[in-house]
Amino acid sequence: MRELSEPAERQWWEQRRRFQENRRKAPTRYLRRAGGAVAVAAVVSWLAEHEDTVERLEKLGNAIHRDVFGDGLAAFAAQCSDTEPAFADYGRAVAGHFWCDLLAEIANVLDRGADLLGRVPDEVGAAVLEHGDAAEWGRVRTMLAEVALRLLWRSAHVLLGTDLPSAVLHLRVFAVLICPDPGGHSRVADSCLRPLARDTVRDHLTAGMDPEWLWGDKP
Repeated sequence: MRELSEPAERQWWEQRRRFQENRRKAPTRYLRRAGGAVAVAAVVSWLAEHEDTVERLEKLGNAIHRDVFGDGLAAFAAQCSDTEPAFADYGRAVAGHFWCDLLAEIANVLDRGADLLGRVPDEVGAAVLEHGDAAEWGRVRTMLAEVALRLLWRSAHVLLGTDLPSAVLHLRVFAVLICPDPGGHSRVADSCLRPLARDTVRDHLTAGMDPEWLWGDKP
């Protein structure tokens, strides 16, 4: 795992040095990203000791690729493309932070308790689709998100079961691993990376950092 942790740690200390030289008080995006790389290396190191979690994540990833992105979303996009050609390139519409946004918010809702279990799609939909970022999505991405969310929750619910703490953990890890920029993506950093670095993978961190300070406030 040193091939991941060593360069991440070097980058962290370099960004930390610049941060201190510039006498900044709030963590910069560069520092958050560097901390994110260290935390991701810690997650990978932790996973190496938890084969059962790796198997769960593999099953979840395969289910999302097959049932959600492949069959379900593809069929919906194909149907819509008959009247709106923009849906034909649905893969581009769900690039970027599309999937990690949804996974992070599902983890957030589940973390708030079993009483919300039946309302997960609605709760997540409100959190994601009413967020400021969604204002720039446009009709195609918004409609795809609504459909993907319900398909994603169905697959996750079946595979992860009703053990909420474990489900939250697995979703957070999965969101971190697929996110293009976990340390700089505020939703994933705050909702997934911070609690993981604070608790689950704390002993695997190779550089000293305070996740509460680094990701406690939205950048």
